Amino acid sequence: MRFKLSLLTILICSGLFITYGVHAQNLDSSNYRILDSTIDSGGGTATSANYSALISISDPLADARLVSGNYETKSGFPSGNGTLANVPLVRCFETTTNSGSTTCLYFPNGNGALGECGPGGCYDRAKIEVDPQDNPSDTLYLIKVDDVTHSLTYYVQSDHTIGATFDLTSFMTICQLEGRDPADTACDDSGDGNWNVSLQRYNVYGLQNDTQYNISASAMSGDFTETQFSPTATATTESPTISFDIDSAATDTDSPAPYSVDLGEITSFAVDTATNRIWLDMGSNSIRGVNIYVRDLNNGLHSATTLETIPSESEDLATDPNNNGGYGIKVGGKTQTGLGPLQASATYDTAGASEVGAISTSNSLVFFTDTSSTNLGQVSAGRVSLYIKAKASVTDLSSGDLSDEITFITVANF
Repeated sequence: MRFKLSLLTILICSGLFITYGVHAQNLDSSNYRILDSTIDSGGGTATSANYSALISISDPLADARLVSGNYETKSGFPSGNGTLANVPLVRCFETTTNSGSTTCLYFPNGNGALGECGPGGCYDRAKIEVDPQDNPSDTLYLIKVDDVTHSLTYYVQSDHTIGATFDLTSFMTICQLEGRDPADTACDDSGDGNWNVSLQRYNVYGLQNDTQYNISASAMSGDFTETQFSPTATATTESPTISFDIDSAATDTDSPAPYSVDLGEITSFAVDTATNRIWLDMGSNSIRGVNIYVRDLNNGLHSATTLETIPSESEDLATDPNNNGGYGIKVGGKTQTGLGPLQASATYDTAGASEVGAISTSNSLVFFTDTSSTNLGQVSAGRVSLYIKAKASVTDLSSGDLSDEITFITVANF
């Protein structure tokens, strides 16, 4: 008797078993045993004087147990291109990394997630990169986001927010997901139209602060080729953060409270500039920006003894157009180590050496960050300084001690 079968040959002791599909039974010989070899039901055993063959009449790859931690054999005959995509890996998933701990390859800033999100790290977004594991550049990836803290599961949507469900638009190429792809000539250089620096900074939005997330990726490279999800990567989002400090010194140094600035003797003959400047430090991971406001107690320099006041006015004190003297502040400088940049209100960032901006009992914006154009709201290690300047009118010469109390308020727009 002859049998014409194919696909798999198994040599067991002295009998040669040729199988096209194996149904539920144990296979025994005098030396070997295959336990529970079920792949599908149906068929039977065909024998001759020298050979036995196990025959399946149905699906030879229908056992869901053909799965390991990194690989999977799908059920059914392969369709489409006939080959499953390779299971990808998550190269990085980061919210609070710095230059010494990041495993991401393409942060625009050199200081990891801290360099992109500001002090503390990201509180409502994250950066992920997928290792394609030799999949072609047109392979699509689905990103699953497990909220460990609240036991919820989400998927990254086409707009990079997270949602409880997914559809075909949720599958994205590396370029669409990360804003660059060295394997894709249309997305491997800043001159390419698909290049997206914003996605290179962070590309998952809508996360909750102070929450642990696990993230994994599945690949699809044609019909019926979707893989299982990769091993997970873990990150925890940060709290919204803002820091602020005041110093009073002639140079850029830290100084202890209380903070005071002495204008010395104010005359009507020249503009007096305080020796000490006011120095402000600030940092925030607020995506929507930071505002710093200033106000005072007296609407000017006031004498409690004589009840006289040098008014605070926005003017060039050198010319003193209304001849009543004046008092105000002027931006001395502004800088930051990253993000931002810090910007100064035109009221106080004046051109003339003696031109000042007025302060009053109402809050007035003096420094800020915003998200217009390429500006970023968050800022790292911001440092600014302000001069205090005054000039008296002739009638002020007999006044006693003049003073004022200046308050600075920092607001982060979370």
